[in-house]
Amino acid sequence: MEKLYKIYSWPDNPFTEEGRRRYESTLKTMEKIVKHKWFEEIISGRDKIGVIEYCGAYGIGGVALSRILKEKYNVEIEFTIIDLRRDALKGARRFVYEELGIEPKILVGDVTEKINFDKRHDIALLWGHSTPHFNPWSYVKLLSNIHNSLKEKSLYIYDESDRITTIFTKIGYKHVLSEITSENIVLTMHKTVDPLTGYIHRIAYDLTRNKHIEMKIYFWGLADTMAYTWIFFEDIDFIPLKTSYSGVVLARNPRKTISPDKYLELNPSILSNK
Repeated sequence: MEKLYKIYSWPDNPFTEEGRRRYESTLKTMEKIVKHKWFEEIISGRDKIGVIEYCGAYGIGGVALSRILKEKYNVEIEFTIIDLRRDALKGARRFVYEELGIEPKILVGDVTEKINFDKRHDIALLWGHSTPHFNPWSYVKLLSNIHNSLKEKSLYIYDESDRITTIFTKIGYKHVLSEITSENIVLTMHKTVDPLTGYIHRIAYDLTRNKHIEMKIYFWGLADTMAYTWIFFEDIDFIPLKTSYSGVVLARNPRKTISPDKYLELNPSILSNK
């Protein structure tokens, strides 16, 4: 994952100019999100709120949400962040302290493998349009961990776009695509599709530094992730932002009838050789 983000750069470092702009934009987004009535229901009567961010990198999403909650509701924040990228998590510790004045709990790990949580949280967050990293099977495992990390009355929040609309309907899938980032020029090329996982495999070539890596992507529709999430949570709502098919999904209260550990500990036979 660290190698992928070195080639396919993403403005997740708040200590860069581009990353700081993204953070400031995320603060404005969070100001809109916390007006949803479910936040009042979760926070009412609590003087301390536990926020856990999955695939958090430097923590731009989680820090922005925590800062807005702290300012709007005058609550104390406990912040936990999980990611595979150790280099980004080092930066997250500094960023959380500078913005929130607290020490975060740092977890290095794969969010699709069982995580033993020492406490339950009030809000779980997946930010930065991260769902394409997960296919339907692995998203179930992620949801299982999210379910296990939350209190009985809690929220799961993630930003999402309908890629069926944006990529396949409006633009059309590109077998070869050139993308210019702030640091380099990347050429991505279609390699294959795995029908059992649903992943599309593409090769990303960094033309600036002559490096390449194979990446796996799943192009979710908006209704797809919401329906999967609804299996694990009692209710789902959507806040459109830029368009009717791009915004933020909110899931309220983990279902008591779900046994997530079974999904984390076992794999179906069809994936046994994957």
